[in-house]
Amino acid sequence: MFEVDSTAHTYIVKDDDGHGLLIDCGYVSNARIGSNPHRFIDHLTPWLEEGTGVTNVEWFLPSHYHDDHLAGLPTLQIKYGTKVASSPEVKDILEHPERYEMPCLVPHGTKVDHVIERDAVFHWRGIDFRMEQFPGQTWYHHLITFEVDGKRYLSIGDNISGMCFGEKRDFIHSFIPKNRTPVSSYSDMPRQIKEREPDVILTGHGGGVDVDPEKLANWQTWMDRWAELFTDIIDQPHPNLGMDPHWVEFYPVNVRVKPGDVVRFEVRVRNHEAETKKGSIAFRGREGVQITPDRVGIEVGAGEDASIEIVATMPNETRVHSWTIVADVMWNGKHLGEISEAVVYW
Repeated sequence: MFEVDSTAHTYIVKDDDGHGLLIDCGYVSNARIGSNPHRFIDHLTPWLEEGTGVTNVEWFLPSHYHDDHLAGLPTLQIKYGTKVASSPEVKDILEHPERYEMPCLVPHGTKVDHVIERDAVFHWRGIDFRMEQFPGQTWYHHLITFEVDGKRYLSIGDNISGMCFGEKRDFIHSFIPKNRTPVSSYSDMPRQIKEREPDVILTGHGGGVDVDPEKLANWQTWMDRWAELFTDIIDQPHPNLGMDPHWVEFYPVNVRVKPGDVVRFEVRVRNHEAETKKGSIAFRGREGVQITPDRVGIEVGAGEDASIEIVATMPNETRVHSWTIVADVMWNGKHLGEISEAVVYW
């Protein structure tokens, strides 16, 4: 197995006949985000055959959906016809990123050729890969476990921050609430690594790292304490209400329309709390957009999701370039305001 350093690491698994499988394939520059052209410059594929003996990249496994880990995938698909495997939970954001309001989206979708269910094994040329969705740096995030040459590897994406790979640095996490990571998942991250008993962890921005039980134990202690602190300081009935910016969300969130079109939206509500909760949502459309129904009551079980379907009818005139549909939410007896929106544009 090989690793290639770029803005995000690329991991190459190969057989003896030139067939390859890649985990991630990102940008090639470490320039600051303001100067980075945010495009994939292909220095990888000319090196593959000479450097690794790979002549055909057959499969691509993403650690998560962020563009710095997916930027090179179109090149692989064009050159090799590379296919993509994913968990069912991450499949839709890979295929339809425009339906989501999440950071670091690739501006175009990519077809997922094979879905790996949580209890299933993806068998490729004598190697078994397990791909499991768990909230990590983002909700749409994978743990990928496999064994090569007697060693067990675990790809953890960006669960460990790239900043912690300097000399004498402890493991730390990537704390970015907009990525939608529940508070509890931070203390789960080191625990999930330990449960899978890898020899090497493949990190998104620090390369392959031999497992150090002491560092994992220290990380676990800190993450458990971190979760306690955030549970205490977030002024919400449940801390995830303060950490999850999309517990009420429109799906899809961005839709191209023509004047007079009728568009259906699913409005998803996640109850992070430990008991059933009730509320209501009033829907309003700007500049003459008509919403049916314009108000709904909701009741969501503990730890469960609910969905509501609404229909939006666009005006026949285009006095503006886009229209906004907002969800004005009452929850737990409190008026939270317009905390979620969708945008339709022509």
